[in-house]
Amino acid sequence: MPEYHSKEIKILSSDCDRFQHLRLSRLFSILQEISIADVERVGLTRDKTLDKGMLWVISRMRLEMERPICYDETITISTIAGKRAHMMFPRYYEVRDSEGSLILRGSAIWLLIYADSRTPIVPEEEQIEIPGVEEQGMPLLPMGLRAIESDIPAIIRKVMYSDIDLNGHMNNTRYLDWIDDMYDMHFHEVTRVRTIQINYLKELSYGDQVTLFYEYENGRYRIDGVMDGDKVFSAAAEVEKR
Repeated sequence: MPEYHSKEIKILSSDCDRFQHLRLSRLFSILQEISIADVERVGLTRDKTLDKGMLWVISRMRLEMERPICYDETITISTIAGKRAHMMFPRYYEVRDSEGSLILRGSAIWLLIYADSRTPIVPEEEQIEIPGVEEQGMPLLPMGLRAIESDIPAIIRKVMYSDIDLNGHMNNTRYLDWIDDMYDMHFHEVTRVRTIQINYLKELSYGDQVTLFYEYENGRYRIDGVMDGDKVFSAAAEVEKR
């Protein structure tokens, strides 16, 4: 039977924003790091994936947060693999504080792709398998997001050198920083994220220029990044007053 893989970490000042809360981009990064560690723990080590030209990429992630994670806090992050569905590898997350109280639950869908062609791998063809739990009782998996209706651009961003990761494309956590930058200081001071989902639709490279659009209604945001008429990512967030 698959088991949760857990890790205790302390939140550093470099992980946090102006209001001493863990940045969304850093939170997503931490969750992805423990995901890779768990995959390696069950036997899919680098020599069986990366060294053979295969990359783990995240397709979608969704989080439900009870409260922000704060500077100098010690938290325990736990993850467990879900039951694979064809080429999709579901994964579930929990974060708890030092007293064991739940801070967040989440889920993600991962893919394994060929590094050269960027095409998804059929796991059976590469003898890839990860034991996974059934979906029942787990957080909802991230699904597709409805089309955004707004045609008014909120901001235009260009992929810069610091956005690029070791795979040569924009690091997926940087999209969260782009979303944060759409809103001013006061917005971040008086609101907090209750739920957030991001779907990655197309990789971005150095120099790409992306237009961000958004809609808002009753504390719910929908955000799309568009380049040359095609969506490159979609996000949805629910916020509430602090």
